[in-house]
Amino acid sequence: MHLLLAAAARQKSDPDPDMAVVVVIIALVLGIPFFLYTLGGFFIVQPRTQVVVLRFGKLVRTITQDGIAYVFPFGRKLHRVTSSVISLDLPKMTVVEASGSPIEVSAICSYRMREAHRAVLGFTDFNNHVMMLATACLKHVCSQYPYESPDPHKPCLRKETDQISQHLVNELQELINPAGIEVLQMRINDLTYAPEIAQSMLMRQQAVAMVAARRTIVEGAVQIVTASIGQMYNTGLNDDPAMAEQLASNLMLVLCSGERVQTFMPIHIEAEVQRG
Repeated sequence: MHLLLAAAARQKSDPDPDMAVVVVIIALVLGIPFFLYTLGGFFIVQPRTQVVVLRFGKLVRTITQDGIAYVFPFGRKLHRVTSSVISLDLPKMTVVEASGSPIEVSAICSYRMREAHRAVLGFTDFNNHVMMLATACLKHVCSQYPYESPDPHKPCLRKETDQISQHLVNELQELINPAGIEVLQMRINDLTYAPEIAQSMLMRQQAVAMVAARRTIVEGAVQIVTASIGQMYNTGLNDDPAMAEQLASNLMLVLCSGERVQTFMPIHIEAEVQRG
């Protein structure tokens, strides 16, 4: 009896080698997949890229440093957003400018992502959102300026001064701030009158150009005639006011005429007619 009890005590004190093997196998079966699963938390952040990390739909952080990063993969979702400059070609649209004339205008908008988490969490498609806001902004700004202005100091769409470009950028930036996007530039790409008034506007431009050209010609002719008569008086070639007036009239006619002028020389012939 004592011998049986001693044998049982020895069996309980000695570890079972089969049980140890089972524990090791279970550890390997569970540990290796878990180890491989944790390795999946490593990922690469490309240059000029922001990675927004969400865990179960909640923002964890935004990674902006390029290289290798690690986030435990359980419940993790990554959104990669580029920080490079993005250019949008806004399609041609019809707008009524400040003078009431319909024009066709298109533009180019350049922007880049500044805070990626605001764009990812707040908008489904932030690029499409920028496109729509830029189109609305272009229509609104173009309606506040005339197509062209006779005053060289007054901004107009045809010249596209820095004032108009800055107005476009400031207005779009104010609208797009909630998306965490920085507007870099917005400029008019194409600008023409609408087809239904293009011919009339062309005739108007030609008339304005012709009037301006005639004004320049008359101003130059007056200066030339004044200098010519003054020089003749100074040299004593002509002291008769009537002749000076006739000379000024002829010079103005020659200088201001749009047609080729035929010159003539007056000849006085004295003849005696005898009647028989």
